[in-house]
Amino acid sequence: MAAAWRLLVGRNFTKSPLIFLANETRSSFLCRLTASKYCTASLEKSNVTDGQIENSRTWAERLQDPEEIENLPKWMTTNRHKRRLYARHGKASGFQPGIMWPTKTELAEMIEEEKENHPTLQQMQANIAAKRKAEEIEQIKKEKFIAACMARMPILEKKWTEAREKKKQQQMQQKRKRELLLLEAKEKFGYAIDPRHPKFQKYMEEIEKQERKRKKELKKKGIVL
Repeated sequence: MAAAWRLLVGRNFTKSPLIFLANETRSSFLCRLTASKYCTASLEKSNVTDGQIENSRTWAERLQDPEEIENLPKWMTTNRHKRRLYARHGKASGFQPGIMWPTKTELAEMIEEEKENHPTLQQMQANIAAKRKAEEIEQIKKEKFIAACMARMPILEKKWTEAREKKKQQQMQQKRKRELLLLEAKEKFGYAIDPRHPKFQKYMEEIEKQERKRKKELKKKGIVL
């Protein structure tokens, strides 16, 4: 019954009854105005007076007349408009009461809409249970991931500490090596030389070349530094 009532009054029912009645009144007025315009044109064309047509034919008969249907807009031939006419004029409209009941297609669409937008209590309970189950599974996954990360924490911390110490040792060795090279360059050139000076850069290249050569020779002898 609720589905049939929504079909009767339309699907634009708002929460406020006053707004709904105002919309329906305006829609009804526009319907009467448009219907009057098209029906008047039809009557003038057929040279039949308004009183004669009102007394001789019902709305149902008019909407079955091919000549009148040609002069009417499509919305006036819809089931929704016919239901409005029956709701206003009752038996005098010429329509059977069954016009108020939705067709099989409309009823199937309404049932499908009910299923989609208004699930049953069992469906809502099942949806809530499924959502909670999914959340529990996701929470368990997160907890396992965190536990695995915490278990690896000591190993990762140890590796990070070793890498930091190794890098620190390398930097200290490079600093000492640079200081020694500066002292050697001072003894060779007889004065303190700027590390950015081209002479020092060339001297560095020669030292590195000799170092590579020495390592190559030691490698041939099977000694690896």
